Amino acid sequence: MPPGSVPCVGCRVQLWHQGQWQPASVDTEQDDHVTYTTDAGQSVTYPLSALNHDLVQPMQDDNMAGSVEDMANLSDLNEGSILENIRLRYVGNRIYTYIGHILCAVNPYKPIEDLYSRGCIQAYKKKHIGDLPPHIFAIANECYYAMWKAGGENQCILISGESGAGKTESTKFILQFLSEMSQVSVGSGEGSTDTSVEQAILQSSPIMEAFGNAKTVYNNNSSRFGKFIQLQFNEKGSITGGRIQDYLLEKNRVVGQNPDERNYHIFYSLIAGSTPDIKEVLCLTEASEFHYLNQSGCINDSTINDQEDFSKVLHAMRVMNFSEKDILDVWCLLASILHVGNIKFVTTAGAQVADKQALSNAASLLRVDMLGLAEALTQRSIFLRGELISTPLEVNEAADSRDSLAMNLYKACFRWIITKINSRIYGNGHYSSIGVLDIFGFENFQTNRFEQFNINYANEKLQEYFNKHIFSLEQLEYNREGIVWTDIDWVDNGECLDLVERKLGILDLLDEESRFPKGTDNTFVDKLHGGHKENAFFLKPKVASRMFGIKHYAGEVYYDTQGFLDKNRDTFRDDILNILQESRSDFIYELFDTDAYANRTSLKSGTATRQRKKPTVSSQFKESLRSLMTTLSAANPFFVRCIKPNSQKLPDTFDPELVLSQLRYSGMLETVRIRRAGYPVRRTFDDFCYRYRVLVRLSSSDEDIKSHCSGVLQLVDDTGKEWQLGKTKVFLRERLECELEKRREAELHRVATIIQAGFKGHQARRQFHRAKQSIVVIQKNYKAHFWRKAFVQVRQATVTLQKFERSRRARHLLQRLREEKRQEEERQHQLREEERRQREEEEKVKEEEERRLLEQKTIEEKAKFEEKRQEEKRLEEERKKPCICPMCGSRREMEKQEEIRQQEQKVKEKQELRKLEFEVLDELDNLIEECMMLELGRSDIDDNLDDKLEDWAKAKQELAMLRAQQAEEARLAEEAKQRALEEEKRFEEFAKKKAKEDAKRMEQEAMSRLRAEAEQERRRQEAQRKWNRTLSTKKGEEKRESVDSMLSESDGTQERSSLDESGDELDMDLDDESPSSPKRHSLLPEVTPYFHAYLMMKGGVMNTWKRRWCVLKDDTLMWYRGKQASIKSGWLAKKGGGTGTLSRRSWKTRWFVLRGTTLSYHENDEEGAKQLGSIDVKSCKEILDNGLKENALSIVTEARTYHLVAETPEEASQWYNVLTSVYSATDEELREMQDEQANPKNAAGTLDVALIDSVYASDNESKPHQFVIITANRVFTCCSDTAEEMHHWISCLQRSKGDVHSGGQDFITRGWLSKETGKPTGTVNKSTTLKKRWFVLTAHSLDYYKSSDTNSQKLGTLILDSLCRVVQADAEMYEQTGYYMFTIHGRRRSFHLFTKLHTEVQQWVQSLQEVIDSKVPIVTPTQQLITDLRDASMNSEAVDQIYQRNPILRHTPHPLKTPLLPLPYGDVNANLQKEKGYTNLQEEAVKIFNSLLQIETAADQISIVQNILETCHDLKYLKDEVYCQLIKQTMGVADVDSIGNLRVWQIMACMCCAFQPTRNVIRYLKFHLKRCKEKFPSTEMAKFAAFCGDSLRRCKGREYVPSRDEVIAILGRRDMYTTVHCYGSSCRISINSSTTASEVVQRLVRGMNLEETHNTFALFERGAGQDKAIDGKAIVADILAKFEKLKEEEETDWKLFFRLFCFMDPRNVPTNSLEYDFMFEQAHEDVIHNRFPSSEETLQYLAAYRLQYKEGDFSKSGWINDLGQVYPMERLRRRVKSTKENIAPVSDKTERPATTKRKSNFLEGTLRRSFGKGGHKKARQQVLGEDAQLIHLLKEEESSTTSAVIAKWKMLKGLTKEEAQQRYMRAVMDWSGYGATLFDVECKDRQHPVDLWLAVSVDEIALYKRGEERPLASYAYDSILSFGAPVPNTYKIVVEDKEPMMFETSQVVEIAKLMKAYINSLVKKRYSWRTSYHSYRKSVDSDDILLSPTVTQS
Repeated sequence: MPPGSVPCVGCRVQLWHQGQWQPASVDTEQDDHVTYTTDAGQSVTYPLSALNHDLVQPMQDDNMAGSVEDMANLSDLNEGSILENIRLRYVGNRIYTYIGHILCAVNPYKPIEDLYSRGCIQAYKKKHIGDLPPHIFAIANECYYAMWKAGGENQCILISGESGAGKTESTKFILQFLSEMSQVSVGSGEGSTDTSVEQAILQSSPIMEAFGNAKTVYNNNSSRFGKFIQLQFNEKGSITGGRIQDYLLEKNRVVGQNPDERNYHIFYSLIAGSTPDIKEVLCLTEASEFHYLNQSGCINDSTINDQEDFSKVLHAMRVMNFSEKDILDVWCLLASILHVGNIKFVTTAGAQVADKQALSNAASLLRVDMLGLAEALTQRSIFLRGELISTPLEVNEAADSRDSLAMNLYKACFRWIITKINSRIYGNGHYSSIGVLDIFGFENFQTNRFEQFNINYANEKLQEYFNKHIFSLEQLEYNREGIVWTDIDWVDNGECLDLVERKLGILDLLDEESRFPKGTDNTFVDKLHGGHKENAFFLKPKVASRMFGIKHYAGEVYYDTQGFLDKNRDTFRDDILNILQESRSDFIYELFDTDAYANRTSLKSGTATRQRKKPTVSSQFKESLRSLMTTLSAANPFFVRCIKPNSQKLPDTFDPELVLSQLRYSGMLETVRIRRAGYPVRRTFDDFCYRYRVLVRLSSSDEDIKSHCSGVLQLVDDTGKEWQLGKTKVFLRERLECELEKRREAELHRVATIIQAGFKGHQARRQFHRAKQSIVVIQKNYKAHFWRKAFVQVRQATVTLQKFERSRRARHLLQRLREEKRQEEERQHQLREEERRQREEEEKVKEEEERRLLEQKTIEEKAKFEEKRQEEKRLEEERKKPCICPMCGSRREMEKQEEIRQQEQKVKEKQELRKLEFEVLDELDNLIEECMMLELGRSDIDDNLDDKLEDWAKAKQELAMLRAQQAEEARLAEEAKQRALEEEKRFEEFAKKKAKEDAKRMEQEAMSRLRAEAEQERRRQEAQRKWNRTLSTKKGEEKRESVDSMLSESDGTQERSSLDESGDELDMDLDDESPSSPKRHSLLPEVTPYFHAYLMMKGGVMNTWKRRWCVLKDDTLMWYRGKQASIKSGWLAKKGGGTGTLSRRSWKTRWFVLRGTTLSYHENDEEGAKQLGSIDVKSCKEILDNGLKENALSIVTEARTYHLVAETPEEASQWYNVLTSVYSATDEELREMQDEQANPKNAAGTLDVALIDSVYASDNESKPHQFVIITANRVFTCCSDTAEEMHHWISCLQRSKGDVHSGGQDFITRGWLSKETGKPTGTVNKSTTLKKRWFVLTAHSLDYYKSSDTNSQKLGTLILDSLCRVVQADAEMYEQTGYYMFTIHGRRRSFHLFTKLHTEVQQWVQSLQEVIDSKVPIVTPTQQLITDLRDASMNSEAVDQIYQRNPILRHTPHPLKTPLLPLPYGDVNANLQKEKGYTNLQEEAVKIFNSLLQIETAADQISIVQNILETCHDLKYLKDEVYCQLIKQTMGVADVDSIGNLRVWQIMACMCCAFQPTRNVIRYLKFHLKRCKEKFPSTEMAKFAAFCGDSLRRCKGREYVPSRDEVIAILGRRDMYTTVHCYGSSCRISINSSTTASEVVQRLVRGMNLEETHNTFALFERGAGQDKAIDGKAIVADILAKFEKLKEEEETDWKLFFRLFCFMDPRNVPTNSLEYDFMFEQAHEDVIHNRFPSSEETLQYLAAYRLQYKEGDFSKSGWINDLGQVYPMERLRRRVKSTKENIAPVSDKTERPATTKRKSNFLEGTLRRSFGKGGHKKARQQVLGEDAQLIHLLKEEESSTTSAVIAKWKMLKGLTKEEAQQRYMRAVMDWSGYGATLFDVECKDRQHPVDLWLAVSVDEIALYKRGEERPLASYAYDSILSFGAPVPNTYKIVVEDKEPMMFETSQVVEIAKLMKAYINSLVKKRYSWRTSYHSYRKSVDSDDILLSPTVTQS
């Protein structure tokens, strides 16, 4: 506005006032001044001369009307016009406004009628943006159809804004619209209410809102977590599935809220909506009575209906397939959280639970032990020297533990619900996806903590993404394409993000401080202020405090660091986790299962749990955000900016200042300018011409494509203002794109109308011809009917006449035939009579002839016998005669023998020939008989006729060959020489001719091959040059030659690769120069198209071409010898048959093929192989799986029974299931079964497509359809039948391969890592070679390349599945080598990877673990069958059928090849591997099964059992596996009481006594035990089953493997015996594997009648001079196993000892009781062990009393043989040593003081006399140096003390035993510290002397200087704040108002146990236990101070 120009009075203007543009009106004009009145009611006056355009601007008409739907079209583009436009639209209930395709939504805080109705959804369907008023449905519609515009590109919608701006509601509206579009696309119609995927996704919203939303000061339904909802669509546009990813649940809200805020909605809904019965079960009252709900003072809200919300949540959970049990489990968990919050603590030597009511309720709902829960909340447990020691917590620490329990319970429940929802909406595959991001908005409260910091950090990242997409990338694209453009300034928040996430930024410092044990919130703030005070985006408070500030894009926010480190560490103590894992609730157990929860075992993580560094919350959140940004970057984004109109959540209230601030920091003003001036729509020239080619006729030339684009655009906008042409793209504004789309649709509609008209005309003509033909047919048929009717009438008359004539002739013929028959019968009768007479005569003649022949034979035999006898006689006479010529005689004898041998050989050959002929004839007769039987319908013939025919044919052929050989033998001998000469001549001629032909053919083939593979040779040479530059050593040259031989097909020395063998895919590691890894199975999801065809294949020039049937399926290329067009095919062993010699019953392997209902078998699997037979499955009588062998099945038909055997139980089960399915399948089901054609097991070879480096067509003239597949280690040359097939193969393989290495968005993490080469060692030393490789992590595998170049060679791949493991090495390796290492274990191999950055290790480990966790868990057949058995457990017939059909569940005598359950990959812990030789879990599982097979014949059964138990104890994962193996081997046994079966049952009994399986397996085990007892009730097996069931119920966690004695007792199903010692006696008691120490103590107490005692007893471990109290929960069998182990390792004997533990009231014990005797004995033990402070005189009297008690009165012959039995010898030794050290070297001439004249004791005088008159110093040195003299002096002192004791003993004459005992005890009780247990400690500070006694008594602890009677200090338990052992051998006690006291002692565990017992007693007396506790633990005695509480006797 020019100066001086003033709008008229009443005009509307934009006035710059108070730093912003405000709408105003001209009020008055007078005295050269103008007065304006703003809409806010303020009056502003300006001089007329000061007015200009920067101060006042006239308001355009569109601004005043508020009718601008797209703010990019505003006439005046400034803050005021934008704000006014939004305000006017808001006032008119038009809450949506466009900025291009960005939607601005203002929250109305009220419902607007028909704004989101179904009619509104219908109106926005298939409408472009701008066709209708702005709406969120328009954005959803545009996003939906954008999937097809971009060819399946993923889409995402980002909804952002402050808390309370309406993000959650916008998300629900988008989901509602997309669900409606999906239902319409599949034809379900409007109003469909079925529980489809769409409805399930919609129903998930009430659940997530109830559990994840809460009321805040800004929003009544604020999302306290972020969620990314990804909807998956198919090609038809319908939703096939979805997935919900949650981010950073604000779990701190569970335990505390700010004022006027509420906890999560679900808590209030549960209380308000539950029925009275449910409330009674959950022990719920009013919400105001729960601490977690009443802290903020806000319980109810008028805008929230909790009861109605509960009904919605309940309905939604049922729709989402939550079972009633699941729902009740969730309610119990939520109620338990509320009761946990009501637990209060008091201080009594640490924190103690004051009121047990809330504790009892929480424990009962969580189904855990109440005392165990109390201990977990109030004590911290650590292991010291193998002992578990508990340290009490302070009250604030206990409260933190309580809150930590509540938060982690809620967090685990929330994650479980998200997983449950994802499983319900999970989809198998999708074409594209739409993601909707609803994440927490920017927050700035009065007090901002750790949660607000993370929330605002996430918003900063999203704002960066928005800026990058809208501003940075936009302007960069314009500059790159040369678009005329003026850069727009915008606020970049990159520096703010650098402050947070860069190196040494806020997140790094937070993580660093969190890992320091001594790190605090204050030290964290100090580091922030010191490191970032110069940063412009960092704010330091002016007043020193624990706060820091950040200049966010939305404003300055100050954060209070209180609790930052604790929340970042997310501490959840193992004590609480362990008690939850012991819950009897399956739901709680599964939530906190060790495998599923973060606290994984050492085997899963690779290191011990205490060594593993758990990732912090901030690092996890940072990684989640990085993953989210990666996902968003791979999608096309749409933005919805939600605006909050006011802070009071009031409708119809617009706060301009608040709205303007949101517009400013969100960049909306800059967005309006860039959308107005920019070109948001851009397409490449080709894409633009292709899409809009319908608007104008374009030539096919590519040279003028840019002019074509210009021509199309000028048709719509000839001004050129709405578009520009870049170098490669067309740039459009959104308005122009909408116009183009409208014209395109109109043109397509016009063309479609023409096509429809032509088609409809064609259809009409076709219909006319059909009608005409139908009329002709009707006429023809009618005429035929008429004439046929007439013909039928004539024919019927003719037939009637013929009938009568034929009947007459037939009667005549009948009479004639009857007569002829009678005559024939008479003639036959005569003939039969004649034949009978002839047979009788012939029989008589035959008998006469036989009699004559018999007589003749007898005469001949007699004659032969006589001749033989004469010949023998003659020979005998000749032998007796002397030989005239010995040589001649011997020669004649030899000739004669040779002649006889030849004759015998000829006779033998003739006999064999005759025998063979007879056998063949017999076999032929048998076959003829069987064929006749077959014709007669007999079913009992041999079941292998085919094999008999084959054997008979072979025999016949052999017979013919033998006869031919005999006939031609002579002729061949004569012609042999002549034939040899002719053959040699002919062969020479043929060889010369063949050599010439081969040379010519090879030359032609070589030339053709060189031309065809020129491109491949060029690539090989290039790769070779690169490789040569990196190889310098001889080893490198060998490696280069191996690469050349692999890549070149022309190298004649290349190793032949056969396509006919296994075809295993080799993961060749060129770095390692090691053999290729074994076959790997691809686990990738099916994302490739299915394709199959015939290909000619070869693997190199030395291989011949072979025709193979190739199938591309599931990212795997498989080739087969024949076409796979069957339901199932594979090798099976088939049983042969026959009764002849040649046709033995044998098993022959045949290739079986099931096509349709026909099962045929062939000689081999080649295509066209000879078919040997077939079976019609439909016509079978029965199909059985209980064959003659293991893995066998039988097919029973009418004619025979076929016996078949598979290789494995799994394969036999598959064949059985398929055959039975075909047997009962319908035609439609058979067609569906035909789909599974390609089975990788039957393939001749397989190739993982992920390993393919390149696929290209080969330019070979001889084979034009040839293409080459190149992998890292092999080259395949293939040839298709047609060019179309070749191109299709190439496109499929390239599409499957993808391009994750080329910088696409399919990777998750990538970077440089060093990989260990050679044999993996997992360490770095001098011999280790590390090579740097480029690693790429995808969703399915970990690949590594030689470099990061796009065309770099892939060197290896490791496929990832759910059983892979990531192991991170400890920090010691970095300290030793300078490298951080982590290992990834795969199925067949492992990668040891190294880096020097710890952050890289964390990132890789976390990313790998996330990929592994995202994989679907691998389920073995055994697991699936266990699930089937559980589902069918109520149906006995179904159970029997499952066992019958699946041999894998039954006993087998064959070794196991693979484990029954899925076990993690990789080697076990390195320490176990080194100590015990374990390899990996799979091998160990197979070894255990082999041990089970050998148990029957084993000589030492117990050793095998202990080895199995030890393996299960060391490798926790094998427990379930061994249980499944034992169940398998005890199921389906022929003889249930056989030795082998009972021995397996004995192992199962040992397992049940030692280990408990997981929940799923324990159900299976109990079901098995019950079934065995019911089926075989009176057998030994049933007794073992009952014993196992009882043992399983009693079984508890064991720390040691059962001892040999325990194993022997279990094998016999009996208790074991052990000896318990006490003072002066011992007793032998029986125990079992679950007997606890408390049970033994109670049994001894009852047996000794010690129930009413004043003190408590316990069991002790006594050995090696030590006494260790045994915890009451400890298992006695474990203690005995520990004793056995210690005896083997240390050769020390330990025993169980029974004695007093706690002295509660020792001074009031009756003197005549057994308890008094125990006190006396223990007091005497303390005395002789020098733990009783007194004078020498008192000790001598005590010794005398003891002697009087043990021996009675002194006798003259009595003497004390061992003084140490009654007197503390340690004190005597110390006195001797002390006296020697105190003697001063004094000269004889020196005058002594008077006080030294008197000898202090006998020893001192003796020493002085022994020195003599010489120098005392020299004599003293001699004494100290000579041990013999020291021992002599000690004996003298001992003799003196003995004399003194005896003197006092004599004085006790007449004293009874009881009186001596009482005097002894009175003397002991005179010490004020009696009743306290003394422990030797050394003080580590200077508060007290070094050598001390720590006295622990019932009321206090006291400190004594050793040997002194009075305490130095004493502290009541009420004043003790905490105690425990921070480090081994150090005990710490914290007392009020004093410095912590530190003591060195080896008795840390004993001190802690005793103090814990006394404190429990004190708390018990002080705080009452309510009735609820007694109802909770009826079996527990009220006296809680015992280590051994009262339990029932076992």
